[in-house]
Amino acid sequence: MAASSADGADSSLYERASDLHRRGRPEEALPLLEELLREEPDDVAGRYAFGICLTDTGRTAEAQVQFRRVLDHDPRHYQAAYRLGRLLQADADPAGAAEAYRKVLAVAPDFRDTAARLRACQDPAGATTHVAPPPPGGPPVVGRALTPGPPTLRSQSEAHRVADRGRPGMSVRLKARHLLIVIGKRFLVAAVLTLAVPLLGRGSLMGPSAFLVLGALVAWVFFLSSLVLLLVRPRTDGADFYEYGVDVKSGFVRRRVQFIWYYQIVESPGYARTLGTYLTNTASLTLRYNEAGASSTRTVELTGIGTPKQVQEIGRYVESRTFPERHVVRGPWT
Repeated sequence: MAASSADGADSSLYERASDLHRRGRPEEALPLLEELLREEPDDVAGRYAFGICLTDTGRTAEAQVQFRRVLDHDPRHYQAAYRLGRLLQADADPAGAAEAYRKVLAVAPDFRDTAARLRACQDPAGATTHVAPPPPGGPPVVGRALTPGPPTLRSQSEAHRVADRGRPGMSVRLKARHLLIVIGKRFLVAAVLTLAVPLLGRGSLMGPSAFLVLGALVAWVFFLSSLVLLLVRPRTDGADFYEYGVDVKSGFVRRRVQFIWYYQIVESPGYARTLGTYLTNTASLTLRYNEAGASSTRTVELTGIGTPKQVQEIGRYVESRTFPERHVVRGPWT
């Protein structure tokens, strides 16, 4: 799921609503999501979550409206299309449900039991079958038997020792402006050393002035090398997100490429900012994951990959993918 949420209070509203839904209290999450959407009407993740809570509280007609609005904003949101199809199928609208399922298959051909449901909607014998909407945590209790959805990545890898990364999602790269603070500091050091040379006089060949000249030369070389990094690092540092994992890339001389499966991630992604990033309007994302077993935990940071809001959106996307891979049940909004 592509996630979206604003900074500050809106982020808190989304998190509180998500926590209430996880604890099986969707009716209490609804007012929080309504407030979030009043402040951020274009928040796709908030509107999708609102539709899910409406479904779970039996307000299915209103839920259909919310899922349609999600699709108006993001036609590739296959999860909203899937849930809309389920509701239309439960309302004995096989034509509308089939249209929704086709949207799912156009983006995610193997998503859950969409193909089987589409066939059921197109089958004259099954087109009139009334299938009740599913309870929050399980399959429908009435209706024809359905083909199970695809297994999670973890079950695939444990059963066959191989796994596919899945469909590619988004790609992010280090923003060049994130490096401006570091480069600016190096420039200031070189400038200060250069200005200090004439203030201390000529001195002897091995006196303080000579050392300052040498230090200034080194500082300027260091600063000029930073300009090269400004051109190179935004092209080499970043990450590619897939359906089941993220490919983290960093370094040029000492190149490091690390693929992390979502089920390896042990906690929610961390959002990081420093004083300097406020000037460049960037933020970083921190991932903690098990590298070689539960006792071996490592941390990787995706540095300066976007604005604070973009980084929060990426973090929510990772969180939405992490939850279903780490647990038997699916996450609150998936």
